[in-house]
Amino acid sequence: MKDKKITSGLYFLMHDKQVGIIYGVLKRLHILPWQDQFADLFQDGCLAYATAFADFPSNPRTDDTFPAYAYQKVYWRLLDELRHQQRGLALAEYSLDDQEDVPADVPAVTSDFKQVLDRACLQHLVARCTVNQQRYLTGKLQHHLTDREIAVRFRVSPSAVAQWKRGLIAKAQQLGYNDNEFEVRK
Repeated sequence: MKDKKITSGLYFLMHDKQVGIIYGVLKRLHILPWQDQFADLFQDGCLAYATAFADFPSNPRTDDTFPAYAYQKVYWRLLDELRHQQRGLALAEYSLDDQEDVPADVPAVTSDFKQVLDRACLQHLVARCTVNQQRYLTGKLQHHLTDREIAVRFRVSPSAVAQWKRGLIAKAQQLGYNDNEFEVRK
């Protein structure tokens, strides 16, 4: 029964010129027609629209609220798909100490390897930082805060935050980072 509703939802999408909803969602998500993922996401959007057509509680052909309902359903579905793709691109963490259990699927692409190496170096640095220096790193890297915002967040003076920063840079340089590799911006 639901398959028939989904099929009629696809017919409704194509014949009643409702495709603009899919294009609108893709535009909102900044997916442009010349991007590689556009065609796949367009198809996913069509299926999400047909599913919304099947799940809609009243008659979607006559109810004026259906286009907004369908738009939201398609938006959520494509947003979930994009998040899933990003998680798939995230690399597994590998320990450089374990030489026996080297996985067979270690990334071969140079940029991917650089990301793994950067993550390992950052973990090495964080392990040697004081609590305040870790707070500074967390504020900068995870929350993208300025030095002044870090001071407000942890209820300390801006000069204390500057001291955390100097100590962090000194530790990074002790571990072999130079000024070009480790830069913390204001």
